Amino acid sequence: MVLAAMQHDISKVEPVAPDAAIATPMPDRQMRKLKRYDMPELAGATQALGPQLIDGRLPKPLVDFVTLDGSIEQRISIFEGGLVVVKMTGASTIQKKMVLPADALQQYTGAVTADAIRAIDPRMLTLPEPARRSVLRVYAADGTHEERVFHPDRVPPKELNDQVSPLRDLLRAISEDRGVTTSIAGYEPKPGDELVADDHKVYRVMRIADGRGVVELRCLDAPTTIYVAKKDLHLYFIGTRRAE
Repeated sequence: MVLAAMQHDISKVEPVAPDAAIATPMPDRQMRKLKRYDMPELAGATQALGPQLIDGRLPKPLVDFVTLDGSIEQRISIFEGGLVVVKMTGASTIQKKMVLPADALQQYTGAVTADAIRAIDPRMLTLPEPARRSVLRVYAADGTHEERVFHPDRVPPKELNDQVSPLRDLLRAISEDRGVTTSIAGYEPKPGDELVADDHKVYRVMRIADGRGVVELRCLDAPTTIYVAKKDLHLYFIGTRRAE
């Protein structure tokens, strides 16, 4: 997909946690499709590099949607200014963020209001189980919130489903993305920088071939040297090494 990536150095590349992954795997057919088409859910989105302050303060929360299914938890949180943060835990941990443009923010949150949630009768919802539950929480302008808790495997009433379905689509798109939601996109490599690959091996940038945009990287965990086009680094690496 087309990256809305900002050029930056290693200082803006996020460190990698021991169990981190950059994206959920996709079937080969879907991977081939994404080589030809953009994800419409992420159209116009930009990277969220560094703290996303608004007038010197943290952005206010707008919507939280959390689903727990056994040992797997998925959370998407949307904040004012279009900041979207996703966290998925299970066999590995995926943490990603990006900024939606104003029109997309309205698309995902316009119908999700505290009044709309309040209007849903809890008695219409299937009760969750201790390890299988979904929560939709919506914040009002005064900081208070309304929420509904329901079973993730039961079809919710239309009034709730209309609010939850776009959030599920956005969470899926972000979890599969390897472009705008990764801090490696737009990264300008310099010799000496250290990057962590998908398999968590650490590679050091040795040199950049002038005029060709090819980066030579040497593995610090095995006797391996690889060559990657600078524009493709985000397809192979997930971040920088966490400080000891």
